Amino acid sequence: MASLKDVAKLAGVSLMTVSRAINEPDKLRAETYRRVKQAIDQLDYVPDLAARRIRGDGGRVQTIGVLALDTATTPFSVEMILSIEKTAREHGWNSFVVNLFDDESAEHTVDLLLAHRPDGVIFTAMGLRQVTLPAKLLDKRLVLANCFSRTQRIASYIPDDEQGQYDAARALIAKGYRAPLCIYLPEDVPAAVLRRRG
Repeated sequence: MASLKDVAKLAGVSLMTVSRAINEPDKLRAETYRRVKQAIDQLDYVPDLAARRIRGDGGRVQTIGVLALDTATTPFSVEMILSIEKTAREHGWNSFVVNLFDDESAEHTVDLLLAHRPDGVIFTAMGLRQVTLPAKLLDKRLVLANCFSRTQRIASYIPDDEQGQYDAARALIAKGYRAPLCIYLPEDVPAAVLRRRG
């Protein structure tokens, strides 16, 4: 993969000039910018966002890290991850997903997520559930999606299971069904009581 130095050498300019061409092109003469752009295109250069983050570049794009606990396994959950990415892009942010599975140590996975220096973290789960939050996330900008914590006061986005079940049952009755089959969740699942009430 081409580096900033490779681009500078091919364009015959300094590293600072290449950086300026990427971040502040209006500060360069048109001919200089053209040479740098041509070198970037020829080398297929991609800026190193991780290096920018480490340098504390204030002009960088902000990033959301998504810690996904068993989330990429159902259509609803995948839709949630895609919605996060789409919304982030619409607001000029980047996002990335690190998967956390129930059968592995959270510490290593959280370290992997934090190594990317996210500006904020969204902790997601498959199926509404109570989660134990890794201590390393508690001082970060953190939001929970499809999960909640009983021990920490963290903003949580959770589905309205009661209203969803109510709407589903009404739709079946409106179609003429009089004895719809209901599959109940186990009592220890947080959504179970809400869905039965619905």
